[in-house]
Amino acid sequence: MHKLKAWYVARQSVKRLWSEWNYLVLDIETSGLNAKQDHIVSVGWVCIKNGVIELDSARHIVLDHAEIGDNVGIHMITDSDVQQHGKRQESVLRYLRHLLRDRVLVVHHAPMELGFLKQSWQEHALPTFYVNWLDTLAIERTKANRTQQPIQDGGFRLDACRERYGLPDYQGHDALTDALATAELLLAQVAYQGKDCRLHDLNQMGGGRVRFPCR
Repeated sequence: MHKLKAWYVARQSVKRLWSEWNYLVLDIETSGLNAKQDHIVSVGWVCIKNGVIELDSARHIVLDHAEIGDNVGIHMITDSDVQQHGKRQESVLRYLRHLLRDRVLVVHHAPMELGFLKQSWQEHALPTFYVNWLDTLAIERTKANRTQQPIQDGGFRLDACRERYGLPDYQGHDALTDALATAELLLAQVAYQGKDCRLHDLNQMGGGRVRFPCR
C-alpha cells in the first residue's frame, strides 16, 4: 500500500505544470574556476512563485573570507564591502538549505555552480541534503539540438542565451544581477515551450537531483 501511494504521488508530480512548483534562482561569483582550489566570493538569488519572479525575495550576499584583489572589476566588490558586509559562508549555506527545502534550484551552467556548493558543503561538514535542480544553459543546449539550430562558440553564455529571446543586456554582472537574468531566461524558455510546460519537461531538457555530501 505504501509503495502504491508513493507511485501515485510521483505520478501526480510528473503531471504538475512548471508554475505549480517554487524555484530559487542562484548565481555564485567565485575567485576562479576550480572548486577545490578557489572559493566563493558572493552569492545572489531570487525566488519564482506561481510563475512570477518575486523581486522582494532578491538577495546579494558577500562572504567574509572573500579575497578580491585584482578581481574588483569582475565582481564589482571591494575589500571594504567584504569587511563591512561579509557573512560567514557556513551561515549562508545553512540559510540556502532552509530556502531550498521546498524549492527547485535554478542555475546557469550547473557543473560550475553545483561543484562549488558541493565543495563548500563538504568543507563545513553540513548535513546531507538533496536538491532538485534545473540548468538554463543545458535547457538551451537541448533546445538547440532539437531544432538543429547552429550555435557559435560562446553562444550558450547567459547574455547570448538571453539575446535569442529578445531579453535586454544588463550592465554589470554581480551575483544578484545574473540571478535575475537567469530567472528571466527561464521564464522565456518556459514561454517558448508553451503554456502546458511541466517541470518534468524541463528536467528532461536540463535538470536533475543532486546530493550535497557531509563528508
